[in-house]
Amino acid sequence: MADSDIRTQGDALNGARRDDQESAASERALLFAFDGVRPDHFRTTPFPSNLLRLYGGQVVAQALAAVQRTAPAGRAVHSCHAYFVRPGDIHRPIDIIVTRDRDGRSFSARRVAVEQDGKLILSLSASLHDREEGPRQHVAMPDVPPPDDLPSLADHIASFGDALPSRHWPFWRREALFEWRPVQPFRLGAVPVESSHRQFWVKLKAPLGDDLAEHQCFLAYASDLHILHAGLAPLGVNWADDHLQTASLDHALWFHDPAFRVDEWLLYAVESPFSGNARSVGHGKMFTADGRLIATVAQEGLIRLLPTPRLDMI
Repeated sequence: MADSDIRTQGDALNGARRDDQESAASERALLFAFDGVRPDHFRTTPFPSNLLRLYGGQVVAQALAAVQRTAPAGRAVHSCHAYFVRPGDIHRPIDIIVTRDRDGRSFSARRVAVEQDGKLILSLSASLHDREEGPRQHVAMPDVPPPDDLPSLADHIASFGDALPSRHWPFWRREALFEWRPVQPFRLGAVPVESSHRQFWVKLKAPLGDDLAEHQCFLAYASDLHILHAGLAPLGVNWADDHLQTASLDHALWFHDPAFRVDEWLLYAVESPFSGNARSVGHGKMFTADGRLIATVAQEGLIRLLPTPRLDMI
């Protein structure tokens, strides 16, 4: 996604920015519509939303997109590590400032500060690498039913009806960019103590072009969802519990194989090695439908159980 593409896209989307109706189409159109403030400084206006705060996967994906716009030709991101510093405001412009730490013979290093009104909301470091061939090995994909045999996450959410607390409606009932199909039951209300191992089939609903950078950004967007919930299952705590306060604290992502498409089914296998001290660590692996491991994810998040219901937090 070149700088010239940003300017062209930004000009074409002036009208879309005025659309106050949330939809997957407008979110996708505006997600990476950056305006260049100065070299390596990008600005974007949040798309219309009823969310209480910016979705963390969105901010990670936008920071990654900014890194890619500073990359030497043919050099792709292979890892990124992000810290969520404060909640993002859905109404305020987002400034993304990239620092070029180094461009070596085969690797590049970048740092990103994502700010709103001069205040840091996310910091991200990333490494980029020229394509190199070599021997490989990877863990096997879990044996799970195919996506066509499973109900969609949207079907699960619809089946909850008004039992889903209204504070969760803006996020879970919105028109989503991705189709998710949980392998295990996606429960609401009282839940049993279960294994942390969970799997989800996922794909971008609308077709995407062939630019690897775009596929990486959309994969980063999806990787922030469900991984925190893995640590709740062994505790017997439901993701919609009125006493639960959650937030992503940090997020790391490694890209292993460039031969993938986010508009085709991927299996996201998540699990949690530890939950405690009001925090949970989640590990995730992304596989293609034919079993190739294409990405690994790690995240720590807040899972604070409050003495009284916290009705204003998602």
